[in-house]
Amino acid sequence: MKVKITLILISFLITILNAKNNDLIQNEYVKLTPQEAEFIKKTKINVITSKTWAPINMFDDDEKISGIAIDFWNLIKTRANLSTNTKISKDWNEVLDEIQTKQSDITLGTTFDMKKTNYALFSTPYISFPIAFATLFDKRFIPDGSFLEGMKVAVGENYSSFLVMKKLYPKINFVEVKNTEEALKLLSAREVDAVVDILPVIAHLISINGYANLKIAGTSRDNIEISFMIRKDYPELLKVINRHIALLTPEEKDHIIRKWLTVKFDKKFIDKSMMINISIVVLTLLLLYFYRQKNINKYNEQLEFLSNTDSLTGLKNRRKIYKILNAEIKNKKFSLILLDIDHFKTINDDFGHLVGDEILIKISSILKYNVNQNDIIGRWGGEEFLIICKNTQIHSAERLAIRLKNLIENEDFKVRKITASFGISEAKQNLHLKDILANADKALYKAKENGRNQIVLFN
Repeated sequence: MKVKITLILISFLITILNAKNNDLIQNEYVKLTPQEAEFIKKTKINVITSKTWAPINMFDDDEKISGIAIDFWNLIKTRANLSTNTKISKDWNEVLDEIQTKQSDITLGTTFDMKKTNYALFSTPYISFPIAFATLFDKRFIPDGSFLEGMKVAVGENYSSFLVMKKLYPKINFVEVKNTEEALKLLSAREVDAVVDILPVIAHLISINGYANLKIAGTSRDNIEISFMIRKDYPELLKVINRHIALLTPEEKDHIIRKWLTVKFDKKFIDKSMMINISIVVLTLLLLYFYRQKNINKYNEQLEFLSNTDSLTGLKNRRKIYKILNAEIKNKKFSLILLDIDHFKTINDDFGHLVGDEILIKISSILKYNVNQNDIIGRWGGEEFLIICKNTQIHSAERLAIRLKNLIENEDFKVRKITASFGISEAKQNLHLKDILANADKALYKAKENGRNQIVLFN
């Protein structure tokens, strides 16, 4: 006989963190370009996924691959009419190797990593989870990752949670192991101080393995966003998948989350200490919910991808940038950087549009991870990008443009050297938005006229 224990608060918390603005208009279908339609018709997609990241991807009782990522993928591949083969890997490193060598085309659950953009593309996220901190039962509440600094923390080798935590908290003494299940064994044996992974994985493994001496002691303040990772020369697949991700409804996401955050136990494993542990998990999550209540609005503003996001690069599109500019114009305290990839037409002509798309994606990543925290980036159209530098005078914007120009110029794009030209303008009290945009465009034209790979300020 089995007793069904539903971790309601976990699914409730995650549902809130993945909440989406219901005012977003959802299309009933995705219209494909001729190139995308041809790609889907002719290409069989080779999927690779591991089985050791339950409940994201795992083997079920019938030895079939299943999990949260699998359900999202099945939904999208059915709607996109994709023909697929699926391979189950022994570990995450094999997955990365297969994507890099193009033996496989896509894997279903990972997070963006700049280092992997040399060989992979990343979809817009389809779900997000906080990182959970598992500790021994008698340890204190951990409000954020900084409280783990100086401790021995076990984590799956090359796992997304490890890459994120290592970047945010370099003073943690990480112990890399094969997977999170192995990490929890070390924790239960008191060989490490804590284990980190995303919340559903930690909760699932503690529950199904009956770790009465372990608990979830806290979670990170920020979420890990889960995406599909695609081989780099398949931008057409990326664009199709991104459009279908944008059409996922809150109800569909909630259904998948609730399905996989229901855990079954054999009755013989349910004892007093086990029930106490489950109660601690639930109470901890309840505390976390109230602790995070003030931040709910931030999550409700996410993921309006269809109307506001460029499907190729994941940046804001021209429409969204216009909305932001119309709000910023009231303050008149910003500068604009308009940049254009030099000789982009000849790149498409010489190497094809797929290579051109890869270059656009690479440059968008360079911009995304090197602008200032409050700056806003968008794809303005074609090979043009626009950066809104809030509360920034023109010469400060120039310093940013110099850094970006050098990064692009020194990046290895494989096919040939790529450069960009920059035009910069500043909002003034007597100028309308159309004038500020026109000034940036004039400065960009002058930069190209001067020989390209230049920065020109509009005075």
